[in-house]
Parts: sequence; C-alpha cells; structure tokens
Amino acid sequence: MKHAPARKFPPGLTALAALTVAALVLSGCAASQASRFDVDAFLRGSDTALPEVLGNPDFLKATRIPQTDCATMLQSPTNGTLEDLPASNTARGPAWLFHPVGTPDKVWLVVGDSGGERSCHGPLPADAMKALAERAKG
Repeated sequence: MKHAPARKFPPGLTALAALTVAALVLSGCAASQASRFDVDAFLRGSDTALPEVLGNPDFLKATRIPQTDCATMLQSPTNGTLEDLPASNTARGPAWLFHPVGTPDKVWLVVGDSGGERSCHGPLPADAMKALAERAKG
C-alpha cells in the first residue's frame, strides 16, 4: 500500500496556517466582489427607481445581512418601525423600510419573498431611500 507523499509547506507554515491563509484570500475575493457595487451611487442615481432597487440582484447581494441578524432586528417592535413601501408588492413579495430606534440617518430595506421569508439589506442612507419611496408614490 503506497502512501501519498507528504505535502511540503514553506518553513514555519503549518497545514492549518496554510488553510487559514487560503480561507482569508477567498473571503477577501468575495468581499471585493461585493464592494465593487457602489450602493450609495446606485441609490442616489437620478434614474434609479424603487422597483429597480427591489429587483437588482447585485444591490441585494451587496447589502444583505445574515438571516439570523435580520430576524433578531425585526423581532421586537421596540427595535424600530416598519414602513410599507409603495408599489413594492411584486412577484418577489412585499417590501418595507425598517427605521431603527436611535439612528434616523439609516434605514434597512426588508424584502419579503413569495414563501414568506424576509431578508434585510443595509444599513442604507435614510435620505436616499426616502427619496426613492417618495418618487414611487408619484
């Protein structure tokens, strides 16, 4: 029975350290992909409309927080208030703006899907999201 040759690592670099470095490089690549999407410029664009924001996969991916954090944030009415977004009940589902207590300059976009799940996106500039909501009202 032949054994595979032992892997050689540079001096002072163990297999665990090599795996850690590889994981950091990969996570850095993922973070740089998300950071390439300019959320602020997109939200403040003169031609950006609310349905575009709700349906843009790059925006949603760049701003999404973990599901557990989203659930925790939405769990208690003392954390903030939800505001219905106009004309947001699309095929994806309804959407709201979450106004957290104590941070009037930031909001979170809450997007529902047809299965009842909600995802949270943010924090986002409150003034830009308010302008999008106002334009959607007509």
